[in-house]
Amino acid sequence: MNLEKICDEIIQSDENITLVAISYRTESYFKEREGTKNLQTKENIEKSLADASLRWVTRRSQTALGAPLYAMARYEKAKRITAPLGRYGIILCVVLPNSDAEKIATKLIKLVQKYSD
Repeated sequence: MNLEKICDEIIQSDENITLVAISYRTESYFKEREGTKNLQTKENIEKSLADASLRWVTRRSQTALGAPLYAMARYEKAKRITAPLGRYGIILCVVLPNSDAEKIATKLIKLVQKYSD
């Protein structure tokens, strides 16, 4: 799977996306939008991917509400969308704090469906 290509496609899909990070099996890749202020170090991004992967396993085990599609968190300086990439991957998108994260998440889900395994 070409993680760089997927990151490029996601970051180009909405001007409010400032960072995309993907972990798939043993690979990971991230890309920041040019001209945006870097809020996280490479190490923080990698830790966030690992933590999000573990949380996603927990979400998948809760089936009463159906399969999880995405999760969102709002922070002081940004919002973050977490979504699965097939069965073995996770995507983190950091978006601007005043953006419509729900709309972006819906676009993200449609965009990555073609990469599902």
